[in-house]
Amino acid sequence: MIKHIVCFKFENPSLEFCQKTKELLLTMKNKVPMLLDIKVGIDFLHSNRSYDLILETFFATKQDLENYQQDKYHCEIIKTHMHKYAISSIALDYEIDDFVYEIEDHQIGVDFWHSKKALFESFFGDFYEFILTHQGQQDLESHQIFNKEAFFQYASWYADNQNSCYAMGFAFHKYYLTDMPNGKIEDQPLDTFIGYCYQNHKYEDFLNFLITFFAWWRNDEGCTVFNPYNHADQFFESSWAALVDTCKLFYLNSDTVYHWQSYRIKYALDHIPGVILHHPTDANDKMIVAGYEFLGFTQKNNRYYASFKRKDIYNYWEKEEKTINKVHIENYKKVDPA
Repeated sequence: MIKHIVCFKFENPSLEFCQKTKELLLTMKNKVPMLLDIKVGIDFLHSNRSYDLILETFFATKQDLENYQQDKYHCEIIKTHMHKYAISSIALDYEIDDFVYEIEDHQIGVDFWHSKKALFESFFGDFYEFILTHQGQQDLESHQIFNKEAFFQYASWYADNQNSCYAMGFAFHKYYLTDMPNGKIEDQPLDTFIGYCYQNHKYEDFLNFLITFFAWWRNDEGCTVFNPYNHADQFFESSWAALVDTCKLFYLNSDTVYHWQSYRIKYALDHIPGVILHHPTDANDKMIVAGYEFLGFTQKNNRYYASFKRKDIYNYWEKEEKTINKVHIENYKKVDPA
């Protein structure tokens, strides 16, 4: 693991300014994908030797650190702010010994993922392979997609000069799932991707979450009409809508989401079950995984094992939602765009 430390002196080192700067730096947690963890501290001693603020960032490899230095959000937002207000800085980069541990009853890349990006690349990587093996090579190449990396890029907001991840939906929805009004996942056939995943016990927890997220998002976005009911919040009603909103789940986060009306949407975007939110650096550190309660580390035969308990987060969201003042957009949408 690589640790990158920068200490800053500011022209105006007031506590208010330092606190605002700290909050800005911490936004990188959800916006810079190669960042494993981040810590920010504010000095309280104020001696002649003191710096005003320290930034500690953690990366898996040296290459990730190099990519961080070129990251768009880091360069355009963070560096711009720091260069504007810092009068001096010092930096230190060094390797630290990785804390080696195993996870009981779970497996990285199967039901736990190092990051939201890692889950995206796993899920869409498997989708790409599925399309290739189901006579989809010509469809891929017609959109200039010749490898997984190009497929990942095609899942973005403005692919093919369209908007809102529509390009992926129009191009590949027929491979994603089989349209079934009032359908259930167990009825999906093997010849479309969601059915293939379910029948082969792949992404089981994620798929259950995805179906619920889809309903929440469609309701908040204003696509669902209840009088008369148009079924727009049902995942299996439209393969196009299901694939588009799967892309949106990965593209958006709690800061960039639009037209949300309930807090559960903002929370869900940053808390997909199984995604590791904090990687421990030693046995006294807490490992944080979305959707799970960390029970601690145990040591057996000179190895550390992390254990977890699945949380009833859906019930939590149901309870939490009742206490939230929601935004209501009158007559925002009355028809399903799919």
